[in-house]
Amino acid sequence: MDDTMVMKRKQMIHPINNQQTKGASMFKALPKTAIALGLTLALTGCASSIPLLDRFNGKPEQAMQVEVPENAKGVGMKQVQNEAWWLLLGDPALNQVVEQALQNNTDVRLANERLNEAGAVLGIAKSQQWPSIFGQFTTGRNRPSQAGNVPVFGGQNVYENQQLGIGATWELDLWGRIGALEDAARAGFMQQGYNVRGVRLSVAATAASLYTQVRVLGLQVKVLEQTLESRDAAYKLAKQRADVGLSNELQLRQTEAELLAVRAQLPDTREQLSRAQNALAVIVGGNSPQLPPLEVDNLQLTKLFILPEDTPSELLLRRPDLAAAEQQLLAGEANLEAARKAFFPTIGLSAFGGRESTDLSDLFSGPARIWSFQTQITQPIFQAGRLFDERDAAVARRNQAVLQYEASIRTAFQEIYDAIVAQREARERLQARQEQVQTLTQVVRLAQLRVDNGVANQLELLDAQRNLLNAQLSWAAAWQSQQGASLAMIRALGGGFNADQVAFKE
Repeated sequence: MDDTMVMKRKQMIHPINNQQTKGASMFKALPKTAIALGLTLALTGCASSIPLLDRFNGKPEQAMQVEVPENAKGVGMKQVQNEAWWLLLGDPALNQVVEQALQNNTDVRLANERLNEAGAVLGIAKSQQWPSIFGQFTTGRNRPSQAGNVPVFGGQNVYENQQLGIGATWELDLWGRIGALEDAARAGFMQQGYNVRGVRLSVAATAASLYTQVRVLGLQVKVLEQTLESRDAAYKLAKQRADVGLSNELQLRQTEAELLAVRAQLPDTREQLSRAQNALAVIVGGNSPQLPPLEVDNLQLTKLFILPEDTPSELLLRRPDLAAAEQQLLAGEANLEAARKAFFPTIGLSAFGGRESTDLSDLFSGPARIWSFQTQITQPIFQAGRLFDERDAAVARRNQAVLQYEASIRTAFQEIYDAIVAQREARERLQARQEQVQTLTQVVRLAQLRVDNGVANQLELLDAQRNLLNAQLSWAAAWQSQQGASLAMIRALGGGFNADQVAFKE
């Protein structure tokens, strides 16, 4: 009689025991059903409402033909070995400015932090391939209902439980979804690395351009100040001659007008110089170093970067923006692969082992030992179209990366061709301005002799001096334009070359 009551009480406490055989058979059949359903959904979900774009392979119609001068030296650029391209210009002050900019500029530091972030994201993606091991300690008190399925014995209605152990979880990457996410994170890390190089190239070129602009504007201010002194002296002399009747009022007012014109032009140039100095201070992240003054005799032809025998399509591989766009495309393809594999079932393993007891003092006794091992297979069945939308979004992002890559290649072609033309035209312009200044210098000298000999009046000399001043200012602007064209060529080619990889024209 007592045994019968005990058996009935056990059945009341564990009513599920009566269905153990049926439940076990259902669990054995579940993995096959889930896997089959997952494969069916995955195969039916491969098609997308958004078509995939083909990868862009841009090539010029023909190789760019460039005539290398006879006195050119160097060979074609084959590899990237040296980022410090500014050393090729042979200007110690420029080297100091660029190095200070690369060290202190906020954009460079921000790009480095983004690279650190991308590295951490890659580490997180890699960690998903490995099991997650954790330690756990739980303690709690529980009061079951006296009217529930589990009766309370002995009048005790509050139970305590202590649990201590180590567990592990692991998702098996049978379909490659986690691996695809790792590939996407690695491509993102590489993209940020190329972005850092691109930012450094941009900051260095901008610093070099501002350095040239500050020196040219400083020269123009100096030329205007010297011209203002000479015009002031000429005006005083003309006033003295007019007072004694040796010249008429027309010559006096013309001399005064030339003086006022230079006096009005000088503040504008000084303002431009101040703005350029402020911009240079911002790009270098502090006070810019002392720049050497630029003299008129220094406005000579500088080194000309010659496009070697390599075709532009080969040179484009050097550009960090194109390399970054390519990595972005690879990341888009990897994310698309991960979105497709989300239709497959996820298989997870979990294990736990440790101690459990109602009293903390009995936690480390022999009977308190526990362990568990579980396998979980999860197959998406109804997500209200979320997985399909995520896949279509991944397709759209991948297509955007293709179009951006195509646009970057076309822009690179344009920048290289523009830089080639800009260098050639800037060089011819500088040569013409230099010859113009030399000619007008002789004109001023001859006009001064004619005035001294009484053959010509002061107006002829003033006109020659005005033309010389404008030619000198234009000469300085042409020199700055040539420097800018060289920097544009460096940026178009991606920088990073040394003297053995580029042809020069002295």
